Amino acid sequence: MNVYIVIDMEGVAGVTHGSMIRTGHVEWRERGTRLMTAEVNTAVEGAFLGGATSVLVKDGHDSGQNIRREDLDPRAELVSGNSVTVGLMPGLDSTFDKLFLMGFHAKMGTRFAQFDHTISTATISDLSINDVVVGEIGMYGMYAGLCGVSVSLTTGDGPAVEESQALFGEHESVRVKQGLGRFAVRTFDPAQILAQIKEGAKSAMNSGAPPLEVSLPVTISIDFLRSAEADMAEMVPGSVRSSARTVQYVHEDPETAFQALQAMVALAGIAASRWASGLYKSGDAVV
Repeated sequence: MNVYIVIDMEGVAGVTHGSMIRTGHVEWRERGTRLMTAEVNTAVEGAFLGGATSVLVKDGHDSGQNIRREDLDPRAELVSGNSVTVGLMPGLDSTFDKLFLMGFHAKMGTRFAQFDHTISTATISDLSINDVVVGEIGMYGMYAGLCGVSVSLTTGDGPAVEESQALFGEHESVRVKQGLGRFAVRTFDPAQILAQIKEGAKSAMNSGAPPLEVSLPVTISIDFLRSAEADMAEMVPGSVRSSARTVQYVHEDPETAFQALQAMVALAGIAASRWASGLYKSGDAVV
């Protein structure tokens, strides 16, 4: 069985504050990347114990350059680099059997969720795919469903796990910590969490929610935080401006629809960076 793992960083067990997920910060370099690599290694081990024949890992946080390749289980292959340039889930196709969503956070606006956001804190209020409001968990899971791939394991904080279970149905999951607010979290024994992830990954090889059916055409709708971001996103050919802050894109080809999603987010980020150049600094208060 072939396993595809997408791992983010906000929902990794030992990540407790913003500096640990901020690319380039000493806390990210010395702690965040180490903890993220350890969690994915544990899942890789569990997957092979459960019967996996191959594992492909996508580094899904920020720059996509967080996992320490030299420390990654040598049985796993790694997709590293910014997702805007290499596609949403490079290498995923119908030959894969299982999708593991690891280290995830809840979608924007979720209460008691640490670091809740959808793709970009600086640009997006809501993302809908086929009229279902989703976060990154839903985005990846729906894309996998188009390939017939089952979401079989989710790890992250409590609200992230609940979000995944509600969207895809019953599957293996590990609540690695519990958000108390956006910047506060209750953590658990790291050794126990790693053991639970290993066992969850092993069990997930023989279970999982059915692949999510996504009807065609695929309709992407993004509600941005500011009209300036929608101004930029509207530049994607074929997009439709449905309100001051909302841009939609509809296409029969799922790959094209998801590429449009990536393009709209990237263009909106240009507007957000101009607006926020003096506001988003390193520290604990902004993600």
